Amino acid sequence: MYIIRKAKLFVAFIFLFTLHFQLSAQGKLGKHIRMTPFEQVSIRHIFGALEEQGFAFSYNSLLFNVDSLVSTKSFDGLCIDYLEEILGPNYGFKETSSHIIITYAPQRMDVEVNMNVHETRAVISGYVRDLRTEKAIADASIYDKYAFNTSTLSDKNGYFLLDIKKPGHTVAIVWSKANYKDTSMMMLLPIEALKLAEKKKTGFYSMHDSKKSIFNSFFGRLFTGSSQRVQSVNLGGFFAYSPFQLSLTPGLSTHGSLESQVVNNFSLNIIGGSTAGVDGTELGGVFNVNQYDMQGMQVAGVLNVVGGNVHGLQMSGGGNVILHNFSGTQLGGIWNTADTLKKGFQAVGVVNRVNESNGTQIAGTMNISRGYAGSQIAGGINIANKVKGIQLAGLLNIADSSDYPIAVLNLIKKGHKQLSFQVDDSHLLSTQFRSGGRILYSLIGIGAYISQPDMQYATEFGLGAQLLNRRKFGLATELVQRMNFDDRMHMQDAQRFSLRIIPSWKMTKHWHVYAAPSFIYSEATASKAVSGVQWKAWGSDRFKNTFHAGGAIGLSYLF
Repeated sequence: MYIIRKAKLFVAFIFLFTLHFQLSAQGKLGKHIRMTPFEQVSIRHIFGALEEQGFAFSYNSLLFNVDSLVSTKSFDGLCIDYLEEILGPNYGFKETSSHIIITYAPQRMDVEVNMNVHETRAVISGYVRDLRTEKAIADASIYDKYAFNTSTLSDKNGYFLLDIKKPGHTVAIVWSKANYKDTSMMMLLPIEALKLAEKKKTGFYSMHDSKKSIFNSFFGRLFTGSSQRVQSVNLGGFFAYSPFQLSLTPGLSTHGSLESQVVNNFSLNIIGGSTAGVDGTELGGVFNVNQYDMQGMQVAGVLNVVGGNVHGLQMSGGGNVILHNFSGTQLGGIWNTADTLKKGFQAVGVVNRVNESNGTQIAGTMNISRGYAGSQIAGGINIANKVKGIQLAGLLNIADSSDYPIAVLNLIKKGHKQLSFQVDDSHLLSTQFRSGGRILYSLIGIGAYISQPDMQYATEFGLGAQLLNRRKFGLATELVQRMNFDDRMHMQDAQRFSLRIIPSWKMTKHWHVYAAPSFIYSEATASKAVSGVQWKAWGSDRFKNTFHAGGAIGLSYLF
């Protein structure tokens, strides 16, 4: 039963459209339609016919089979009645500015309402119960549908109290609970009662059914409260737009506990905030948490967490976490994570981690891509499945396939791994390991001089490229730097730089022999070296820096 109380300055009255008819039916759901009869056609076909009349639908594909066949009679009436005729009574309908949302809602609720109206506020209280069992319904979401700036949850006894500051001439209250049909009530104040308050723009995120939910993530649960999680379950992907939000912490916001269902053009979170998304700019002193998408710029002192997609600039002193797709620029002090880097780049002090990437990852320590990767640049290690671009690391590249890896060591499964034994024009007998992709590879080597009065040992590091790879013949080129050591393993100033052309003959699948003519610059190795540079046809000069020709012969084993 509904109780109407007189206020000091206003006399309020309640006009009830119906407890079980949604408020959104005033729009698309309440639109008058005419439909021809259908005989054994799919629900998908009927939805297509409705879409031709300007309707669009959003629903979880697991709710019903859109290819199931139905037969309908001709219809002349409201859209919501036609949908209930097609799908049956176990489904509920919500409406945004662009879509009709279909949900599974087999249960019904009943509400008892009291309202006190004052000059600057309206206080609405009451109880919400199950219509069939009359048991109290806890954690039902109650909010002002028009203003969309205040909400509450019913307690364990089904009791609720909604305090609406500066109410308009129309107060539209909605009760929502998972698996229940929404219940709506229109409360009209007598002054200009027919002038409805301007509705906020609303929308729907289809990804709310995804297992990759912000509230299923570690940081999402850490930085949000139970009320935000309950509101998300009750309201699903339904959200409203707002130009501005100011928040101290999640729940202490200008949108109250409903903030996680509001997309803001500008959001300022003193400590942190939890919103449906950002379509503009969001600034957080410590953290920002978005349930769905972020488009624009998001800056946090420590952490940004986005449950949907990001398009734009995301920066934080600590880390950035994106559960779905990312396009733009992501800058983090310690780590960046995303499901898929569509385009743009990630730059971070320590670790970048994605499942797939079409852009560029730049990290001080490590990049990880569990699937495809665009380009990876890291001071330490790159890990990916298939790399489309350059893979550059200070120490190690690991991939299933990568054509352009550059690192000290490259472990490419479908790549190049070769152990060689060679002797060159300087009488260095060395062992070299070449590792890389189908085109680029890296070289590391160690050796000892057979007859060199000034040096005893040497190490080599280089970069090579496969030019030809035929069944019996191969051709490669390498640029190699050599560092020399004396008999006490003290590194000397004398270095050697070689540009090699390496034709190889493939005796078997694994054993190859090669002869590599080289163009070389060798620094003088003698302690009493003479200044200046000279050119020689073959071999270096101990006492003078030399440009000269040289060569090497060797035997290789391919893994």
